[in-house]
Amino acid sequence: MNKYWYLTIGIIIGLAIGGVLVYTIQNHEIKANPATNITTFNVGAAGTLKFSFSQLLSIYSNYFPSVQQGSPFFAGSGEVAQKEVTTKSYSIVAAADTSTIPSVLFPANLSDYEIAFGYTQMTIIVDLNTPYGREVYSLWNQSIQQIPYSDTWNDTWRKIFNIIALNPNTVVGVSNPFTDPSGYQAQCMLKLAGLTFYGNSSYLWSAIYSNPSKYIMRNTETDLLSLMTANNTVQFILSAYLSNAIPQVQYYQQNGYNITYITLPSAINLGDLSYVNYYKQVNVTWTQLGTTKTFSCKPVIYTITIPSNVQNKQASIDFILLIYSPIGQQVLKSFGIQPINPGIVYGNYTDVPQEIKIFTIPLDNVTNMKGLFPG
Repeated sequence: MNKYWYLTIGIIIGLAIGGVLVYTIQNHEIKANPATNITTFNVGAAGTLKFSFSQLLSIYSNYFPSVQQGSPFFAGSGEVAQKEVTTKSYSIVAAADTSTIPSVLFPANLSDYEIAFGYTQMTIIVDLNTPYGREVYSLWNQSIQQIPYSDTWNDTWRKIFNIIALNPNTVVGVSNPFTDPSGYQAQCMLKLAGLTFYGNSSYLWSAIYSNPSKYIMRNTETDLLSLMTANNTVQFILSAYLSNAIPQVQYYQQNGYNITYITLPSAINLGDLSYVNYYKQVNVTWTQLGTTKTFSCKPVIYTITIPSNVQNKQASIDFILLIYSPIGQQVLKSFGIQPINPGIVYGNYTDVPQEIKIFTIPLDNVTNMKGLFPG
C-alpha cells in the first residue's frame, strides 16, 4: 500500500466536507461565557510560521470578531515552549519539529498530544551582492537543468558545497540548535550533503562547525537576515525553511535587497517523507554552556497543540479547524508548507477535542510514519 495513503484519504475527506467546514467556521458562534469576554486568544508559534499564521489570524478575526486577539509570539520553537511553561499564556503552541512539544510541554503537564499538520523543506538563502553568492546561484541554475543524481549533477552540487562549506572566504549564518529547530536541522542537512555527495557525513559539517570563524549563530533564522542585508556579513543562511524563505526573500527583494534562495535535493532537504529512513542515518550532537543534546534528523514537520490550562478552549479549537478548512490548507501551501491531512496525532489521542478528531488520525494507525516522532 502506498505510504501516502493517509494523505490521499485526507484529501478525499477534505473535498467531501470542505464546504461544511467553511460553513461551520463562518457561522459558528463562540458561546458567551466569562472566558470568551475576558480571555485573550494568544498564539505562540515557531518563527517560521509567522507569515502563514499571521494570514490565518487575519482570516480568523473575520470569522470570529468577538474573540480578542493578543499579539502573537513568534520565536524559536524551544523558546516558545519554554515561555509557555513559565507564563502559561498561550491558547495554542505550534513548533517546527515533532520533539519540542513532547519534550517541553508534556513533562510540564501542559499538553499530552501534538498534531502534525504540515511539513516544509530546508533551503539556503543566498546573498547575490557577493561574488560567491552569484556563483552558487549560477551553479544551482545549472543543476536544475541536469539529470538528478547523474555524474554531472553530483559534480555541480559538490561545487556548490565546496563554495559554501569548504571555501575559507565564505561565512554562513546558522541558528542556535537549542532555541530553534532549524539550527540542528541545518546541521542535519550538511551531514546529509556530506553523505550524499562526498560519502562522509562529517565532511561538510566539520568544515563549518569545527571552525568558529566559518559561521555566525543567532537564536532564529530571521535574526540572520539582518546580518545578510545590513552589511553582507554572511553570504549564505543555512538555517532556512522554504516556509520562511518565500515571504522573507520576497519582502527584501521588494525593498531593494538582492537576495534569493535555492532549493535542495530531496535526499538532503528534510522535506520529502519518502526519505525518512535516509535522513535517519545521521544525527546531530551539540554542546553549549556545558549542556549536550543529541538531535535525530527527520523531516521538517510543523505540530500544534492546545495547552491543557487554556481558558477559552473553543477559540483554540476554532483556529485549528481553520487550519484544516480549504482556505486554511491553501494558506499553508502558499507559504511552502505541504499540509498533512488528516493530521497525525502523537501522544494521547483521547484528549484531542472531538471537533478536531475528524481531521486527524492517531499515530498508531499510520505505523510507517512512527519514525517521524519521538520514541
